[in-house]
Amino acid sequence: MKKMAWGIFVAVLLLNLSLRSLFYNFDGVACAIAVELSDFKHLVHGNHLAYGIVGWCFDKLWRIFGYQGQSLLVLQTLDSVLGAAGAAVFFSLLRRCGRGERESVLGAAALSVCHAWWFWSLEAQVYMLGALFAALSAREALSDKPRPSRVGFYHAGAILGHVGHLMAFPALLYLLTRKRGLRESRPYLMSLISFVVGAYICAGLFAVKPRSFLELTQWLLGSALLTNDRSFLWHSIPFLSAVQAWLGMSLRVFSEFVGRTGWPWTAGVILSVLPIIAAARGAAQNSRESRFWLLWLGGYAALFLFWEPYTIVYRVSDLLALIALATLGLQALSPRVRVAVLASWVAGAFAYNLAFTIRPASEFSNNLDLVEATWTSMSAPPDAWVLANGRGAVYIPYFAGRRPVNLRYLTDESVLHAKLDALNKAGESVFVTGRTLQEEGLRPKLERYGLMLEKEAPALALFRVSRAK
Repeated sequence: MKKMAWGIFVAVLLLNLSLRSLFYNFDGVACAIAVELSDFKHLVHGNHLAYGIVGWCFDKLWRIFGYQGQSLLVLQTLDSVLGAAGAAVFFSLLRRCGRGERESVLGAAALSVCHAWWFWSLEAQVYMLGALFAALSAREALSDKPRPSRVGFYHAGAILGHVGHLMAFPALLYLLTRKRGLRESRPYLMSLISFVVGAYICAGLFAVKPRSFLELTQWLLGSALLTNDRSFLWHSIPFLSAVQAWLGMSLRVFSEFVGRTGWPWTAGVILSVLPIIAAARGAAQNSRESRFWLLWLGGYAALFLFWEPYTIVYRVSDLLALIALATLGLQALSPRVRVAVLASWVAGAFAYNLAFTIRPASEFSNNLDLVEATWTSMSAPPDAWVLANGRGAVYIPYFAGRRPVNLRYLTDESVLHAKLDALNKAGESVFVTGRTLQEEGLRPKLERYGLMLEKEAPALALFRVSRAK
């Protein structure tokens, strides 16, 4: 079994490395910047403590062997390794749960080519680290003789990957206590608490070094304090809309059919609905395993129905449960038919997601922010300041090599003008790109200040911002 697991790891890793994503999400680029600066205070994010440190260590390992490029490629490779390792662990999990070898291989393949798992195995992001450890914790808990302390260690790793994995607690506790009661859970709880609390204490003492209780709570709350004034904000939407978004995302984790028409939409929906139907059949068996996976899904839903139910990365770990339940639901079929059904779905999902998600994300021309940042690096003076918003706030310094002025904190016109006056008074040159000017209400503010076209190319423009004479 170990040889097959290693074979799956290598095969999936080679698949992941065969195409590089150029989508470059905001958080991944921001993490790459922090890695290159060895900015540990920002690497140990309160909501996902471990990823930045793991990424920094991985980056240092590359540089020992002579790598001199940007850290973003290193972090993307790290996620490809994590995604491949997660698929190998999932194969082992299915084998421990009694699936045949061919079914387990195909189950791991199915996980690897699902939209959410595949795409985020190619991007620099925090979620694959937590997903790997979540798979490890589930595999250990589902074994015939689970070791509670090891389950706690793996679950701690998942939580340090992302705090949202705390929601696997009900499912893991159920398996550990179903025979001998709560007493059996003590080693699990001790291991879980000691590793998580110990990691946060170390990060607080050696990296964050909060100077007050307010700074401590701001660090721990993390993404809940993304407002401009760092006030608390729960990222929710009306309940009915949340349910609709959550259910839709339960399909989209398999294939991204939203925004498509005609046969691509139909094919994407079919590829998404079929595993859900199989998973429902598996859940209806009311077995030890099916109850575990239902508790797993329910635990995560209890959080992510109310926190950004429209965000796909929070649903990556749901795929472990859904595919495991789907393979369980296929057990009523003959072995030959099960293998044929799984192989057909894997082939279809691979072709669909490659054509409509993975390859488009690897095309430079499809990332307009990247195209503009690259052009800006050739068009703006090396010492220029560039007004930026959204991904531009990290794209401008990372890909364009220019200093950004983050418009997120300059929404008021008088504050914006005062900032521009200060820069111009200091003799600094300030520019803004054409796409940034598309932000609602920005162009009139800058035209009232002083805006002049500096350089132009097809679909691209660079403007100088200075007081009108």
